[in-house]
Amino acid sequence: MKARIQEMLQTFHSNGQAAHRPADPAQGARRTAGATGQPVPYEKLLREKDREIDRLRHQLANAEARLQELMGQDVLTSLPNRHVFKEHLTHSLKRALRLGYSLSLMLIDIDHLREINLKYGHEVGDQVLVEVAKILRSSVREIDMPARWGGEELVTVLHETDAEGASVVAERVRRRISMLEIIEPKSGKPIKITASLAVACYPQHSNEPQGLLEAASEALIQAKEDGCNRVLIANK
Repeated sequence: MKARIQEMLQTFHSNGQAAHRPADPAQGARRTAGATGQPVPYEKLLREKDREIDRLRHQLANAEARLQELMGQDVLTSLPNRHVFKEHLTHSLKRALRLGYSLSLMLIDIDHLREINLKYGHEVGDQVLVEVAKILRSSVREIDMPARWGGEELVTVLHETDAEGASVVAERVRRRISMLEIIEPKSGKPIKITASLAVACYPQHSNEPQGLLEAASEALIQAKEDGCNRVLIANK
C-alpha cells in the first residue's frame, strides 16, 4: 500500500511539473497536430491535464483512506473505527467478566446531522463531526475507548463504570455539545448543535457485546423519539 501511494505521488508530481512547464507554442502545436494536420488548442490540452491531475488526486485520497482504515482509524475524526472498536469491546467485556467489574457502553448520535448536511453542505456536517469527536475524546479517560461507529454516531467503552456513572459522563458530553457553535460559512450565523446519548452496562443490561449494543441502541431510539438532546439509560 505504501509503495502504491509513493508511486502515485511520483506520478502526480511528474504530471504536475509537466502541466506547468513552459513550452514553445510552435513546437507544442507541431507535437499535438492531429491526422488532419490541425493543431489541438492549448486550452483543451490544459483541461485534459487538469482532469488527469484531479483523477490522480482522487486515487491518492482513496488510497490514503484505505490505508487509514487498515490501520484502524476513521479518516474524518481520527478516532478508532468500527472494526477496531468491536474488537476492543469484545476483549474488554471478557476482561470485565473475568475480573468482576462493571463496564459501560455509551452511544452518541448527533441530532439532525442529515438536515445540516442538506441545508449547509457536507463540509459543515463534517466539521460538526470533527468537533463532537474532539469533545468526546477530551471528556473520557485515557483508559476509555471513544470511536466512530458510522454516519452521525460515535461510541465509547467506559471501563470500570456502572450505568449511573456512565450517565454522568454522557450528560457531561451532551452539555458540552449543546454549547458547541459551528459558524455557517455564507451567513456567518452560528448553527445550534445537539446530541442524544444512551448508555448500557455490564452486568445490568447484558454480558454480550451485541446485547450491550442492542440495549444502548434501543435507548438511543427512545431518546430521539422523546425529543432529542437528552441522555437515557437502557431498560433493565
